[in-house]
Amino acid sequence: MTVTLNNGQLRLEVNPRVGGSVVRFDALTERGAVALMRPGQASESDPNQLAMYPLVPWSNRIAGGGFHWRGNDYSFAAELEGEPLPIHGDGWKREWHILEQTEQTLRLGLRSNEQPPFNYTAELCYCLNGTQLEVTLEVTHHGKTPAPYGLGLHPWFERREGTRIEASAEGVWEVDVAQLPTRWRHIATGEAWDFAKARTLPVDKIDNLFTGWNGHARLHLTQSNDLAQPGGALTLVVNAEPTVSRYLVFSPDQNVNFFCFEPVDHDVNAHHFDNPSAHGLVELAEGETHTYRCCFNWVS
Repeated sequence: MTVTLNNGQLRLEVNPRVGGSVVRFDALTERGAVALMRPGQASESDPNQLAMYPLVPWSNRIAGGGFHWRGNDYSFAAELEGEPLPIHGDGWKREWHILEQTEQTLRLGLRSNEQPPFNYTAELCYCLNGTQLEVTLEVTHHGKTPAPYGLGLHPWFERREGTRIEASAEGVWEVDVAQLPTRWRHIATGEAWDFAKARTLPVDKIDNLFTGWNGHARLHLTQSNDLAQPGGALTLVVNAEPTVSRYLVFSPDQNVNFFCFEPVDHDVNAHHFDNPSAHGLVELAEGETHTYRCCFNWVS
């Protein structure tokens, strides 16, 4: 059963049972509803077919099926079909429970201790405020042994001719065939992956993490109709708190109808770097909390 929030300017449909995922996120215009993220179906059970889901207790892939932490080895099953590595933790695959609900706010909770060393409670809050969707994700560690946490969001957007991304970054991680980072490099001004100024997505595959982001992005989305603005275009502004200094862009190629712009607070496979905290992971002791905030503002 889904939950719908509506403040007269925005409408948000969420399925708590399917990873606390957003089913659809719409702007309400005089001419009708306009999808601000790729819309899904209320009956869908696969979060990857919905509009957005939370990333907790980590984002993306972990090499070798696990990692070594504080003298112990931890391994995780690869549960996503076609993906040989563990990905995104378990929050996006679990049922969340409603803690609070109003017409404009939904607060969800999750308890998880099935993937040691991660033993946590999480809260996920969606709030409609004018033309803005505010998302807060918070995790509290309950294990005796400290554990490294990373948080993020995984939104899906419709990709059409003319879709552009505007999000400055200092560098990008190149990846191997397993989509694991191999080499970090500076982004040259004007190159194909320089999104400092609005740029269309590359024609070939992109599945790379960008670092040194200032937390501000503009997604110029081309619609299939002219409901939003003359020419069928609208802008979604993404604002994340300073610790969310990275984003990942994913789209298989120009022939698909979607792309992902994922604001995250840590690097892919950060658990395997010599200094994981330098790559964004936050070690939490028992009772400590880590918080993530990101907003999506519809510019009409």
